[in-house]
Amino acid sequence: MKIFFIGPLVSSFVKNDIKILEKNHSLTFEDAAFGRGLKGALNLLFISLRSIWKTMASDAIFCWFADYTTFLPSLLGKLLRKKIYVVAGGFDVFNMPEINCGAYLRPTRWFCVKNTFKNATKIFAVSNFVIDKLDELTAGDHSPVKVIYNCVDVEKFNGTDFSAERDIILTVSQGDSHTDYLIKGIDVFIDVARKSPNRKFVLAGLRGTALKLAQRDADGAKNIEIIAGPLSLYDEIIPLYRRSIAYCQFSMAESFGVAVIESMLCGAVPIITNAGALPEITFGSGALIAKSIETLPELFERASSYSLQDREQLSKFAQKYDISKREYEINLEIFG
Repeated sequence: MKIFFIGPLVSSFVKNDIKILEKNHSLTFEDAAFGRGLKGALNLLFISLRSIWKTMASDAIFCWFADYTTFLPSLLGKLLRKKIYVVAGGFDVFNMPEINCGAYLRPTRWFCVKNTFKNATKIFAVSNFVIDKLDELTAGDHSPVKVIYNCVDVEKFNGTDFSAERDIILTVSQGDSHTDYLIKGIDVFIDVARKSPNRKFVLAGLRGTALKLAQRDADGAKNIEIIAGPLSLYDEIIPLYRRSIAYCQFSMAESFGVAVIESMLCGAVPIITNAGALPEITFGSGALIAKSIETLPELFERASSYSLQDREQLSKFAQKYDISKREYEINLEIFG
């Protein structure tokens, strides 16, 4: 089958789906990262024009997120009776006016997102939380939807020495905007680090505005190391996971939480908020839920006490999100 694949192609979770689909299909691509301002508007125009002929030349369309860039190919694909698969799980289903986050808050963008969901043959939600948000925003007026959890390529994480010394509390975010900074709870992470001066904290991956905000807020805190992104998963981030006593995800909302699962594969104890899909994807794993900032020092102590066997169990739990399971479920939906 010839598939037109459109999405943010640099994302690790998107690359996993490309790896899955390339085994059985011929893919053409369009990077949906169009940018901001006038340059972004021009990029969006060119993406839309290229998408017309790529849609016509394909048997199916696979969209990672619904957005401006997916409306035209989904509409044209529907008119031409092509299969349209849309992965939902991020900005497309968020509605957080307090931090100006979510396609729903932008009428033109929401028109494109909503109608992409209506044009789809099938929507693949990355968690049950995403389905709840999708139903809430569309009042159930969308195409059939199925949960297919996001994944990690477990094989890439083999070789962790669970008995090795761990010395840091870690969070990772590839965000580059003020909204990313807030929604990922980076401000909370820095605040917590300041209140725990005897521990070493590492904040890795931020770029652009988000990086500048972190550097400003962490100024003078000697126990916080900030490592600017972009970073290589295998050469830079995995070694950080393997040094981590705990991995923190203090998000205000999260549609899945790939980094949480990656860190668990390396034996880091996840300390998470009770937000979005984070409790859903870690339920029964031994993850620690932060009920308030005041409880975090105690949770760091508990994470420090996890044994080698405890950390191996965390890794074993995370293996249920291996790419092979997502591959099976996606192929089942496409081939029937």
